[in-house]
Amino acid sequence: MGDSGSQEEAKPQFKEEFIALSIPDTEYAAVLFGEGSPESGGFTTGTIDAIRDFHFNFEKQMYDNTPTLGTKESIGKIRMRDGFESEVRILRPSTLPEDGSPLVVLIFSGGFLVGTNMQNVPFARALSALYNATTISISYRLAPEYAFPTATNDVWDSLQWIAQHATLLGADPSKGFIIGGLSAGGNLTAVTAQRAVKEKLSPPLTGIWVSIPVVAAKADGIPEQYRDDWVSRTQNINSPILDPGDVENCRIAYKPDLASEDFSPFVHRDIASDIPPAFIQVAGLDCLRDDGLIYERYLRDNGVKTRLDVYPGVPHCHHAFHPDLALSKKFRADIPVGIGWLLGREVSEEEVKRVAGPVLGL
Repeated sequence: MGDSGSQEEAKPQFKEEFIALSIPDTEYAAVLFGEGSPESGGFTTGTIDAIRDFHFNFEKQMYDNTPTLGTKESIGKIRMRDGFESEVRILRPSTLPEDGSPLVVLIFSGGFLVGTNMQNVPFARALSALYNATTISISYRLAPEYAFPTATNDVWDSLQWIAQHATLLGADPSKGFIIGGLSAGGNLTAVTAQRAVKEKLSPPLTGIWVSIPVVAAKADGIPEQYRDDWVSRTQNINSPILDPGDVENCRIAYKPDLASEDFSPFVHRDIASDIPPAFIQVAGLDCLRDDGLIYERYLRDNGVKTRLDVYPGVPHCHHAFHPDLALSKKFRADIPVGIGWLLGREVSEEEVKRVAGPVLGL
């Protein structure tokens, strides 16, 4: 599916169309129903230390085994409001443009419980190589040790610092200032974009990437006009990798105020039209599917330009845990294509494969 200006009719609009997206993809069905098929959920199974060890090792292996594409990486610290020093990874192209580069800020996923800034480095390398962008993978402190709103404050403090020091980083936000992330990172992107508009971040964001996000914990967190279409938590109750039980476990640990602007991107509807253009990704067999679909409709109904890519019949984070699926490869390839759209740079999937194929596993 494409941007709202060209393919709006192709976007799922009603509950029946949403439900059809849960029919397992033919290739994924061989995994889902084959020998040793995965059980429902599993993301929060085990102790928090065991879950974190698994994800750290997974991310470290991916980080170590993907090529740099000639990008240059450095590690820095940004001081948070309480004095905590938060680590960021700064990736630049081999040669920075003399007149400054686009600026892209990436937020990792992990249910607010796990994850590191290594997670998005493969995407950061691809974006720096494709668009000569300065790409920064930021950190935030994790629940349950640091419950809500620490994560949102860490992201906001980091974004403000980056905006204020863009020139020192070799970036020119007027060429593009993007923030984005997946899952929990998608939530943090959406609420940070809302906050950036409300508090008039300067320079302003020019685009957001919101992938497989959580935007509500209960139906009353969805705007009333869309509430009847918020069915994926029930329909995909046994979804692999992440199921509603896992989502609830994350909520219990994170302890968000569900009505707060730091958790819900629907709080300030009077400024919704000022959210920058949004690139949104949704997985059809994900219990969070309708969070992303409804967030896209909410923005589009408020006049925001959107681009929506939907991957029918595959679960949450399929791109990472089932990397060889055709839809997983497409998901990963679509990320730089969609962020290029936000930057006003149209690139083909073939160009992505040529430049960044090795780092994206294409």
